[in-house]
Amino acid sequence: MKLSYYFYKKTLFSLMICTISSSVVFYIFSLIGNLGEKLTFTSILAISFLNTLQILTQIPSFIILLSMILLIILLRSKNELVIFKEYLSSKKLIFLFIPLAITFSFIEINKNAINENIDSTQSKLFKA
Repeated sequence: MKLSYYFYKKTLFSLMICTISSSVVFYIFSLIGNLGEKLTFTSILAISFLNTLQILTQIPSFIILLSMILLIILLRSKNELVIFKEYLSSKKLIFLFIPLAITFSFIEINKNAINENIDSTQSKLFKA
């Protein structure tokens, strides 16, 4: 049981690193793109943040792929991947990935609804 908690902790850590670093990059480019608008600076900051959220909801598979690559790199650096292979069977590894797959499937299925909410909020900010 402790091994699965450790696996989830490492997975969430890699997911958080990838999400934050991608968000920062997308926010900076969105901010640079919106600085030419005739809006107040706080509106530009809010619109750039919403653009960042919209990009992240459009490409969750990109974040998942990067976080899995980072997870493998983190686990291989300390030879923890060998420990997982040794103590966990294939079935147990599949059961470890099922909650992650369900979570990301839910995000992938509902990304259009999330994007519509973000678009309506952006249009309200542009009108103001």
